[in-house]
Amino acid sequence: MTTRRGMNRYRVLGLGLFLAGIGAVAYSVRDLWLPRLTQAVAGLVAPSSSSNLAVADPHAGHDHGTSPGKGLALSDRARQNLGLKMGKVALQDWWQSISIPAEMIEEPGHSEQGVSSAVQGIVLRIHAFPGQTVRAGDPLVDIQPTSELLANAESSLLKTLQEMELVELQIQRMAPSVESGATPVVRKIEKEYELTRLQSQRLVQTQELLVRGLIPAQIDEIVKTKSLIRQFTVRVPAGVLPGDDEDATIRLTGDIVTDDQNARVPQRIAGNHEHGSVYSVEALNTHLGQLVQPGNELCRLSRHSHLLIAGRAFERESHLIARAQENEWPVKVIFETAHDAPLIREGLSILYSDSVIDTDSSTLRFYVPLANEIVRDSIGANGLAYRAWRFKPGQKGRLQVPVNHLSKRVVLPAEGVVKEGGEAFVFRANGKKLERVAVRIESLDSREVVLASDGVLFPGDLVALNQAYQLNLALKQAETGGGGGGHSHEGHQH
Repeated sequence: MTTRRGMNRYRVLGLGLFLAGIGAVAYSVRDLWLPRLTQAVAGLVAPSSSSNLAVADPHAGHDHGTSPGKGLALSDRARQNLGLKMGKVALQDWWQSISIPAEMIEEPGHSEQGVSSAVQGIVLRIHAFPGQTVRAGDPLVDIQPTSELLANAESSLLKTLQEMELVELQIQRMAPSVESGATPVVRKIEKEYELTRLQSQRLVQTQELLVRGLIPAQIDEIVKTKSLIRQFTVRVPAGVLPGDDEDATIRLTGDIVTDDQNARVPQRIAGNHEHGSVYSVEALNTHLGQLVQPGNELCRLSRHSHLLIAGRAFERESHLIARAQENEWPVKVIFETAHDAPLIREGLSILYSDSVIDTDSSTLRFYVPLANEIVRDSIGANGLAYRAWRFKPGQKGRLQVPVNHLSKRVVLPAEGVVKEGGEAFVFRANGKKLERVAVRIESLDSREVVLASDGVLFPGDLVALNQAYQLNLALKQAETGGGGGGHSHEGHQH
């Protein structure tokens, strides 16, 4: 009896543990069965009530799209997201043009200047380095002359000068005795002939020094100080390139260091114009301690204040180039940039064109001058001056050469017109909506579209200047019920 009661107790305990385990498992997966159980209970309690309930549509009562002819409504947020720009229609003149590939080049004979050594010597110091901005008269290189011929020529000139002074002194002392008759007149005449010979000899020696690389100012300094030149400072030339001071003929300028340590004579630099004599050091072709010979190029300077735009037109377009040049029609150049807006310069003119056609490419090169623009002048950490130009040789662009003039036309940016098949459309403001208007394109280029004056658009009409493609796409989606541009969810709870 006792044994049977013990077995029943164990059975009850086991059943309790089993039910507790099932309850724990059911609780852990309650997210799976509890919602279904709730729906089943609700269906048993009110099985027919669900058929009488209407779920409220949060979009009910709102216009989901724009039917044809009613325009496209855009919220302020949508306009900002599109970056939509609006503008008023205005009649203006427009040049129909052809687009010619072009490249910036240096002006031949104007933009580059080589600076050479006029004497034999050793480079003692370098003052200017590649990329640095220099002006007329700035020092470039110091050279210690080592030419024996130059030294002999200078010595000969000094000797002649001393002999001339001696003869002049003898003539002065002889004058009273000649007048009194104590000294024959023939003696004075002989001395005067000797002075004339020395003057001629001085002229020849001066010309020899000029040929050997000295300049008149340096020769004058030798005459004044009675000393040989020990050091040349080669400076930026002045008045060498066209556009500089034409009266200046200085080829090698610099401070003259004579035997007198304090005798430093700065030379006057002519033609120091802001644009005419401002250069950049393009290349440095020497180094310290180098023995240079006359004619060796020490450095190369470049002047990019004025450049040329070289265009390449096909042979069949050569007559259009000639007509634009003859009529002095304004040319426009366009440079694409990393920014949205390209770099455009207008009002240019064709300077000249080649007299031959390139047989390899069958193109005619023509040239348009362009005044360069200074972006910034700066001083580097090394204390040197640098200048950055906006336009640079090798820069690619496109020349718009006019071929026909259209007056009083509606001109819009290309982004403000969308083409669909054979039709073209613009979007005109009509109240708070944008309506699509069919237009006729009379002419166009890569950036602008000219619309015919057929009474569709009038001066003062407010039209979209960009995003015409996106607006047309939004309108089509709205017309087909796909939502889009005409629908705004602003102010609704989703």
